[in-house]
Amino acid sequence: MKRLTIQVVLILLICSGCSLFQSNSSLMKPPELPVQQQELKQAIGQYVPAQAEWLSPLEGGDTNRIIERDLDGDGEKELIVFYRMPDKTSQMEGIILENRKGKWEKKIHFSDLGRELQKVEFADLDGDGEDEVLIGFSYSNESSDKALLVFNVSGKKPEKLFESQYSAFFADDYDEDGTGELMLASLVPNQEHNVTLYSFQDKMEKVDELKLDPYVYPYYHTVAGYVTPSVKGAVLDSSVGAHSSTSFIVGVKDGKLKEVKPKGLTEEDLFRATAANSIDTNDDGIIEIPVLVEGSADKPYVDMPFISEYYQLKDDGEARFIESTYENVNYQYTWKLPHSWPDVEIDTSGDRRYVKFISKEDGTVLYDIYAVEKDKVIPDEGWNKLSESNQFIYLTKYSPERYPQNFQAN
Repeated sequence: MKRLTIQVVLILLICSGCSLFQSNSSLMKPPELPVQQQELKQAIGQYVPAQAEWLSPLEGGDTNRIIERDLDGDGEKELIVFYRMPDKTSQMEGIILENRKGKWEKKIHFSDLGRELQKVEFADLDGDGEDEVLIGFSYSNESSDKALLVFNVSGKKPEKLFESQYSAFFADDYDEDGTGELMLASLVPNQEHNVTLYSFQDKMEKVDELKLDPYVYPYYHTVAGYVTPSVKGAVLDSSVGAHSSTSFIVGVKDGKLKEVKPKGLTEEDLFRATAANSIDTNDDGIIEIPVLVEGSADKPYVDMPFISEYYQLKDDGEARFIESTYENVNYQYTWKLPHSWPDVEIDTSGDRRYVKFISKEDGTVLYDIYAVEKDKVIPDEGWNKLSESNQFIYLTKYSPERYPQNFQAN
Protein backbone atom coordinates (compact mmCIF):
# COMPACT_ATOMS: atom_id res chain seq x y z
CA MET A 1 0.00 0.00 0.00
CA LYS A 2 2.85 2.37 0.93
CA ARG A 3 4.62 1.68 -2.41
CA LEU A 4 1.36 2.34 -4.31
CA THR A 5 0.90 5.68 -2.55
CA ILE A 6 4.40 6.82 -3.52
CA GLN A 7 3.81 5.82 -7.14
CA VAL A 8 0.55 7.78 -7.29
CA VAL A 9 2.24 10.92 -5.88
CA LEU A 10 5.05 10.69 -8.43
CA ILE A 11 2.60 10.29 -11.31
CA LEU A 12 0.60 13.33 -10.15
CA LEU A 13 3.75 15.45 -9.93
CA ILE A 14 4.88 14.46 -13.41
CA CYS A 15 1.47 15.05 -14.97
CA SER A 16 1.02 18.45 -13.33
CA GLY A 17 4.44 19.65 -14.40
CA CYS A 18 5.40 20.38 -10.77
CA SER A 19 8.78 19.76 -9.21
CA LEU A 20 9.66 18.76 -5.69
CA PHE A 21 12.63 21.13 -5.86
CA GLN A 22 12.55 24.72 -7.14
CA SER A 23 15.57 26.84 -7.97
CA ASN A 24 16.34 30.00 -5.99
CA SER A 25 15.67 32.06 -9.10
CA SER A 26 12.14 30.72 -9.42
CA LEU A 27 11.44 31.25 -5.73
CA MET A 28 12.78 34.81 -5.85
CA LYS A 29 10.81 35.78 -8.96
CA PRO A 30 9.32 39.26 -8.41
CA PRO A 31 5.54 39.40 -8.18
CA GLU A 32 3.77 40.32 -11.38
CA LEU A 33 2.06 43.68 -11.63
CA PRO A 34 -1.71 43.67 -11.14
CA VAL A 35 -3.59 43.26 -14.41
CA GLN A 36 -4.87 46.86 -14.34
CA GLN A 37 -1.35 48.26 -13.87
CA GLN A 38 -0.07 46.14 -16.75
CA GLU A 39 -2.84 47.45 -19.00
CA LEU A 40 -2.06 51.06 -18.05
CA LYS A 41 1.66 50.57 -18.72
CA GLN A 42 0.90 49.06 -22.12
CA ALA A 43 -1.41 51.95 -23.01
CA ILE A 44 1.17 54.54 -21.98
CA GLY A 45 3.90 52.63 -23.82
CA GLN A 46 2.17 53.43 -27.11
CA TYR A 47 2.98 57.12 -26.64
CA VAL A 48 6.24 57.05 -24.64
CA PRO A 49 9.49 55.86 -26.26
CA ALA A 50 10.58 52.45 -24.97
CA GLN A 51 13.99 53.74 -23.86
CA ALA A 52 12.52 56.65 -21.86
CA GLU A 53 12.80 56.83 -18.07
CA TRP A 54 9.49 57.44 -16.32
CA LEU A 55 9.71 59.94 -13.45
CA SER A 56 7.99 60.46 -10.12
CA PRO A 57 8.09 63.81 -8.25
CA LEU A 58 11.03 64.26 -5.89
CA GLU A 59 8.84 66.16 -3.41
CA GLY A 60 5.82 64.73 -1.66
CA GLY A 61 6.97 61.15 -1.09
CA ASP A 62 4.79 59.65 -3.84
CA THR A 63 6.91 57.25 -5.90
CA ASN A 64 4.10 56.34 -8.30
CA ARG A 65 5.19 57.13 -11.86
CA ILE A 66 1.63 56.95 -13.18
CA ILE A 67 -0.56 59.74 -11.81
CA GLU A 68 -4.30 59.12 -11.99
CA ARG A 69 -6.48 62.23 -11.67
CA ASP A 70 -9.94 63.32 -12.81
CA LEU A 71 -8.90 66.62 -14.36
CA ASP A 72 -12.15 67.62 -16.08
CA GLY A 73 -14.66 66.51 -13.44
CA ASP A 74 -16.41 63.93 -15.64
CA GLY A 75 -15.92 61.12 -13.14
CA GLU A 76 -13.25 59.42 -15.26
CA LYS A 77 -9.60 59.64 -14.28
CA GLU A 78 -6.94 60.72 -16.75
CA LEU A 79 -3.38 59.35 -16.74
CA ILE A 80 -0.43 61.74 -16.36
CA VAL A 81 3.13 60.54 -16.96
CA PHE A 82 6.42 62.46 -17.05
CA TYR A 83 9.53 61.02 -18.68
CA ARG A 84 12.93 61.83 -20.16
CA MET A 85 15.26 60.19 -22.61
CA PRO A 86 18.51 58.64 -21.29
CA ASP A 87 20.93 61.11 -22.90
CA LYS A 88 22.20 63.78 -20.51
CA THR A 89 21.04 66.75 -22.58
CA SER A 90 17.41 65.80 -23.13
CA GLN A 91 14.69 67.61 -21.24
CA MET A 92 11.69 66.16 -19.49
CA GLU A 93 8.40 65.68 -21.30
CA GLY A 94 4.94 64.68 -20.18
CA ILE A 95 1.66 63.33 -21.53
CA ILE A 96 -1.97 63.20 -20.45
CA LEU A 97 -4.07 60.26 -21.64
CA GLU A 98 -7.86 60.09 -21.47
CA ASN A 99 -10.11 57.07 -21.82
CA ARG A 100 -12.31 57.36 -24.92
CA LYS A 101 -14.79 54.52 -25.23
CA GLY A 102 -12.49 52.08 -23.49
CA LYS A 103 -9.33 53.11 -25.32
CA TRP A 104 -6.56 55.29 -23.87
CA GLU A 105 -5.67 58.15 -26.23
CA LYS A 106 -3.22 61.02 -25.91
CA LYS A 107 -4.85 64.34 -25.08
CA ILE A 108 -1.94 66.60 -24.10
CA HIS A 109 1.82 66.60 -24.61
CA PHE A 110 4.24 68.72 -22.53
CA SER A 111 7.81 69.48 -23.56
CA ASP A 112 10.88 71.45 -22.38
CA LEU A 113 10.28 70.87 -18.66
CA GLY A 114 13.87 70.80 -17.42
CA ARG A 115 15.59 67.62 -16.24
CA GLU A 116 14.20 66.86 -12.77
CA LEU A 117 10.55 66.60 -11.78
CA GLN A 118 10.31 68.32 -8.41
CA LYS A 119 6.58 68.56 -7.72
CA VAL A 120 3.17 68.18 -9.37
CA GLU A 121 -0.09 69.65 -8.08
CA PHE A 122 -3.59 70.07 -9.48
CA ALA A 123 -6.14 72.80 -8.76
CA ASP A 124 -8.95 74.68 -10.51
CA LEU A 125 -7.34 78.11 -10.56
CA ASP A 126 -9.36 79.75 -13.35
CA GLY A 127 -12.80 78.65 -12.15
CA ASP A 128 -13.78 76.68 -15.27
CA GLY A 129 -14.50 73.51 -13.31
CA GLU A 130 -11.39 71.74 -14.61
CA ASP A 131 -8.04 71.36 -12.87
CA GLU A 132 -4.93 73.15 -13.99
CA VAL A 133 -1.63 71.25 -13.86
CA LEU A 134 1.17 72.83 -11.81
CA ILE A 135 4.62 71.46 -12.64
CA GLY A 136 7.70 72.27 -10.58
CA PHE A 137 11.04 71.31 -12.12
CA SER A 138 14.77 71.99 -12.08
CA TYR A 139 17.68 71.41 -14.43
CA SER A 140 19.61 69.24 -11.98
CA ASN A 141 18.88 67.35 -8.79
CA GLU A 142 21.37 69.43 -6.81
CA SER A 143 20.15 72.81 -8.06
CA SER A 144 18.31 75.14 -5.68
CA ASP A 145 16.91 77.03 -8.67
CA LYS A 146 13.46 75.64 -9.43
CA ALA A 147 10.81 76.79 -11.89
CA LEU A 148 7.03 76.50 -11.85
CA LEU A 149 4.79 76.24 -14.91
CA VAL A 150 0.98 76.34 -14.65
CA PHE A 151 -1.01 74.92 -17.57
CA ASN A 152 -4.67 74.89 -18.52
CA VAL A 153 -5.20 71.49 -20.15
CA SER A 154 -8.87 71.71 -21.13
CA GLY A 155 -8.02 72.11 -24.84
CA LYS A 156 -6.00 70.04 -27.29
CA LYS A 157 -2.76 71.83 -26.40
CA PRO A 158 -1.48 72.96 -22.99
CA GLU A 159 -2.06 76.67 -22.41
CA LYS A 160 0.56 78.25 -20.17
CA LEU A 161 -1.10 80.50 -17.58
CA PHE A 162 1.86 81.31 -15.35
CA GLU A 163 5.57 80.74 -14.87
CA SER A 164 7.95 81.72 -12.10
CA GLN A 165 10.99 80.69 -10.14
CA TYR A 166 10.14 79.36 -6.71
CA SER A 167 11.44 77.83 -3.51
CA ALA A 168 8.08 76.27 -2.57
CA PHE A 169 4.55 76.44 -3.97
CA PHE A 170 1.11 75.27 -2.90
CA ALA A 171 -2.31 75.39 -4.56
CA ASP A 172 -5.51 75.39 -2.52
CA ASP A 173 -8.84 77.14 -2.15
CA TYR A 174 -7.50 79.35 0.62
CA ASP A 175 -10.54 81.63 0.87
CA GLU A 176 -12.94 78.69 0.28
CA ASP A 177 -14.86 80.42 -2.52
CA GLY A 178 -14.74 77.38 -4.81
CA THR A 179 -11.74 78.56 -6.85
CA GLY A 180 -8.13 77.77 -6.03
CA GLU A 181 -5.31 80.19 -5.35
CA LEU A 182 -1.55 79.80 -5.69
CA MET A 183 0.84 80.45 -2.81
CA LEU A 184 4.45 80.82 -3.92
CA ALA A 185 7.46 81.21 -1.61
CA SER A 186 10.79 82.57 -2.80
CA LEU A 187 13.91 82.52 -0.63
CA VAL A 188 17.32 83.94 -1.53
CA PRO A 189 19.32 83.35 1.68
CA ASN A 190 20.52 86.53 3.40
CA GLN A 191 18.88 88.70 0.73
CA GLU A 192 15.12 88.29 0.39
CA HIS A 193 12.36 86.01 1.56
CA ASN A 194 8.85 86.53 0.17
CA VAL A 195 5.56 84.66 0.06
CA THR A 196 3.11 85.74 -2.65
CA LEU A 197 -0.55 84.87 -3.11
CA TYR A 198 -1.91 84.71 -6.68
CA SER A 199 -5.46 84.50 -7.98
CA PHE A 200 -6.74 84.09 -11.53
CA GLN A 201 -8.66 87.08 -12.94
CA ASP A 202 -8.40 86.58 -16.74
CA LYS A 203 -4.74 86.01 -15.88
CA MET A 204 -2.73 85.14 -12.78
CA GLU A 205 -2.56 88.28 -10.64
CA LYS A 206 -0.77 89.05 -7.40
CA VAL A 207 -3.25 89.38 -4.52
CA ASP A 208 -0.88 89.89 -1.60
CA GLU A 209 2.76 89.59 -0.62
CA LEU A 210 4.41 88.90 2.72
CA LYS A 211 8.04 89.51 3.62
CA LEU A 212 9.77 87.10 6.00
CA ASP A 213 13.17 86.98 7.71
CA PRO A 214 15.74 86.33 4.94
CA TYR A 215 18.59 85.30 7.25
CA VAL A 216 18.00 81.58 6.92
CA TYR A 217 19.10 78.80 4.59
CA PRO A 218 16.88 76.98 2.06
CA TYR A 219 13.83 75.04 3.18
CA TYR A 220 14.48 71.41 4.00
CA HIS A 221 10.77 70.64 4.41
CA THR A 222 7.46 72.35 3.63
CA VAL A 223 3.85 71.38 4.24
CA ALA A 224 0.49 72.99 3.41
CA GLY A 225 -2.95 72.66 4.97
CA TYR A 226 -4.74 74.06 7.99
CA VAL A 227 -2.31 75.93 10.27
CA THR A 228 -5.13 76.62 12.76
CA PRO A 229 -8.60 75.02 12.95
CA SER A 230 -10.04 77.59 10.52
CA VAL A 231 -7.05 79.09 8.67
CA LYS A 232 -5.35 77.46 5.70
CA GLY A 233 -1.74 78.13 4.86
CA ALA A 234 1.70 76.56 4.89
CA VAL A 235 4.63 75.91 7.20
CA LEU A 236 8.14 76.44 5.86
CA ASP A 237 10.83 74.56 7.80
CA SER A 238 14.16 76.21 7.14
CA SER A 239 17.78 75.57 8.06
CA VAL A 240 19.64 78.06 10.23
CA GLY A 241 23.41 77.68 10.27
CA ALA A 242 25.04 74.27 9.93
CA HIS A 243 22.60 72.21 11.99
CA SER A 244 19.83 74.34 13.47
CA SER A 245 16.34 75.00 12.13
CA THR A 246 13.24 77.13 12.52
CA SER A 247 9.71 77.34 11.09
CA PHE A 248 7.74 80.07 9.33
CA ILE A 249 3.96 79.72 9.66
CA VAL A 250 1.98 81.53 6.94
CA GLY A 251 -1.81 81.72 6.91
CA VAL A 252 -4.39 83.21 4.53
CA LYS A 253 -7.27 85.13 6.08
CA ASP A 254 -9.69 87.45 4.26
CA GLY A 255 -7.52 87.20 1.15
CA LYS A 256 -4.41 88.42 2.98
CA LEU A 257 -1.21 86.64 3.92
CA LYS A 258 -0.19 86.70 7.55
CA GLU A 259 2.79 85.30 9.43
CA VAL A 260 1.37 83.47 12.42
CA LYS A 261 3.48 83.85 15.57
CA PRO A 262 2.65 81.14 18.13
CA LYS A 263 1.56 82.58 21.45
CA GLY A 264 3.11 80.80 24.39
CA LEU A 265 6.20 79.78 22.42
CA THR A 266 9.30 81.97 22.26
CA GLU A 267 11.61 82.47 19.29
CA GLU A 268 14.11 80.35 21.24
CA ASP A 269 11.55 77.52 21.35
CA LEU A 270 11.22 77.62 17.57
CA PHE A 271 15.00 77.84 17.14
CA ARG A 272 15.80 74.13 17.12
CA ALA A 273 19.20 72.49 17.60
CA THR A 274 18.65 70.27 14.57
CA ALA A 275 16.12 69.71 11.79
CA ALA A 276 12.58 68.61 12.69
CA ASN A 277 9.57 68.48 10.38
CA SER A 278 6.26 70.23 10.91
CA ILE A 279 3.58 67.59 10.35
CA ASP A 280 0.02 66.66 11.21
CA THR A 281 1.20 64.30 13.92
CA ASN A 282 -2.25 63.38 15.31
CA ASP A 283 -4.06 63.13 11.93
CA ASP A 284 -6.73 65.72 12.75
CA GLY A 285 -6.11 67.78 9.60
CA ILE A 286 -4.15 70.57 11.34
CA ILE A 287 -0.37 70.97 11.08
CA GLU A 288 1.67 70.79 14.29
CA ILE A 289 4.95 72.63 14.93
CA PRO A 290 7.88 70.82 16.62
CA VAL A 291 9.88 72.10 19.58
CA LEU A 292 13.01 70.08 20.39
CA VAL A 293 13.87 69.13 23.96
CA GLU A 294 17.17 67.52 24.93
CA GLY A 295 16.58 63.95 26.04
CA SER A 296 19.74 63.63 28.11
CA ALA A 297 21.50 65.87 30.59
CA ASP A 298 25.06 64.73 29.94
CA LYS A 299 25.42 63.74 26.27
CA PRO A 300 27.24 65.99 23.76
CA TYR A 301 25.34 67.43 20.82
CA VAL A 302 26.55 64.77 18.38
CA ASP A 303 25.09 62.00 20.58
CA MET A 304 22.09 63.90 21.95
CA PRO A 305 18.71 62.14 21.65
CA PHE A 306 16.04 64.78 21.09
CA ILE A 307 12.38 64.66 22.02
CA SER A 308 10.04 66.44 19.60
CA GLU A 309 7.19 68.23 21.35
CA TYR A 310 4.43 69.04 18.86
CA TYR A 311 2.20 72.09 19.28
CA GLN A 312 -0.97 73.01 17.43
CA LEU A 313 -2.14 76.60 17.08
CA LYS A 314 -5.63 77.73 18.04
CA ASP A 315 -7.37 80.37 15.91
CA ASP A 316 -6.08 83.09 18.27
CA GLY A 317 -2.51 81.81 17.78
CA GLU A 318 -2.23 80.19 21.21
CA ALA A 319 0.02 77.12 21.08
CA ARG A 320 -1.52 73.93 22.50
CA PHE A 321 0.62 70.89 23.32
CA ILE A 322 -0.43 67.77 21.38
CA GLU A 323 2.18 65.05 21.95
CA SER A 324 5.86 64.17 22.27
CA THR A 325 7.79 61.75 20.08
CA TYR A 326 11.27 60.28 19.86
CA GLU A 327 12.56 59.49 16.38
CA ASN A 328 15.39 57.02 15.90
CA VAL A 329 16.81 57.84 12.47
CA ASN A 330 19.47 55.10 12.58
CA TYR A 331 16.91 52.34 13.06
CA GLN A 332 13.97 53.98 11.32
CA TYR A 333 11.21 54.21 13.89
CA THR A 334 9.19 56.74 15.87
CA TRP A 335 8.00 56.28 19.45
CA LYS A 336 5.14 58.40 20.77
CA LEU A 337 5.65 59.08 24.46
CA PRO A 338 2.49 58.13 26.39
CA HIS A 339 0.63 61.09 27.89
CA SER A 340 0.60 59.29 31.25
CA TRP A 341 4.39 59.30 31.50
CA PRO A 342 6.28 61.81 33.66
CA ASP A 343 9.20 63.75 32.16
CA VAL A 344 11.73 61.29 30.81
CA GLU A 345 15.41 60.99 30.07
CA ILE A 346 16.51 58.90 27.10
CA ASP A 347 19.46 56.57 27.50
CA THR A 348 20.88 55.16 24.26
CA SER A 349 23.69 52.81 23.34
CA GLY A 350 26.48 54.31 21.27
CA ASP A 351 24.91 53.25 17.99
CA ARG A 352 21.33 53.94 19.24
CA ARG A 353 20.39 50.33 18.70
CA TYR A 354 19.19 50.07 22.30
CA VAL A 355 17.04 52.84 23.79
CA LYS A 356 15.66 53.16 27.32
CA PHE A 357 13.07 55.69 28.47
CA ILE A 358 13.77 56.57 32.11
CA SER A 359 11.51 58.47 34.51
CA LYS A 360 13.04 61.69 35.83
CA GLU A 361 10.90 61.32 38.95
CA ASP A 362 12.29 58.07 40.33
CA GLY A 363 14.79 56.73 37.77
CA THR A 364 12.73 53.70 36.77
CA VAL A 365 12.84 52.39 33.22
CA LEU A 366 9.41 52.98 31.69
CA TYR A 367 10.05 51.16 28.40
CA ASP A 368 12.87 50.04 26.13
CA ILE A 369 13.35 49.28 22.43
CA TYR A 370 16.08 47.15 20.86
CA ALA A 371 16.55 47.04 17.08
CA VAL A 372 18.27 44.19 15.25
CA GLU A 373 18.79 43.59 11.53
CA LYS A 374 16.73 40.77 10.09
CA ASP A 375 19.81 38.88 8.93
CA LYS A 376 21.42 38.95 12.40
CA VAL A 377 20.92 36.59 15.35
CA ILE A 378 17.94 37.70 17.40
CA PRO A 379 18.29 37.47 21.19
CA ASP A 380 15.44 35.43 22.59
CA GLU A 381 15.85 35.31 26.35
CA GLY A 382 13.80 38.00 28.07
CA TRP A 383 12.85 39.82 24.85
CA ASN A 384 9.44 40.25 23.26
CA LYS A 385 8.83 41.13 19.62
CA LEU A 386 7.39 44.63 19.37
CA SER A 387 7.24 45.09 15.58
CA GLU A 388 9.21 44.65 12.38
CA SER A 389 9.99 46.45 9.13
CA ASN A 390 11.58 45.32 5.88
CA GLN A 391 15.01 45.78 7.43
CA PHE A 392 14.69 45.49 11.22
CA ILE A 393 13.01 43.54 14.00
CA TYR A 394 12.16 45.59 17.09
CA LEU A 395 12.23 44.01 20.55
CA THR A 396 11.34 45.07 24.09
CA LYS A 397 11.65 43.58 27.57
CA TYR A 398 8.17 44.86 28.33
CA SER A 399 4.77 43.80 27.07
CA PRO A 400 4.21 44.84 23.42
CA GLU A 401 0.50 45.18 24.22
CA ARG A 402 1.22 47.80 26.86
CA TYR A 403 1.35 50.66 24.34
CA PRO A 404 0.01 49.15 21.09
CA GLN A 405 -0.39 52.46 19.20
CA ASN A 406 2.84 54.19 20.22
CA PHE A 407 5.42 52.47 18.01
CA GLN A 408 5.70 53.14 14.29
CA ALA A 409 8.33 51.80 11.91
CA ASN A 410 9.22 54.54 9.41
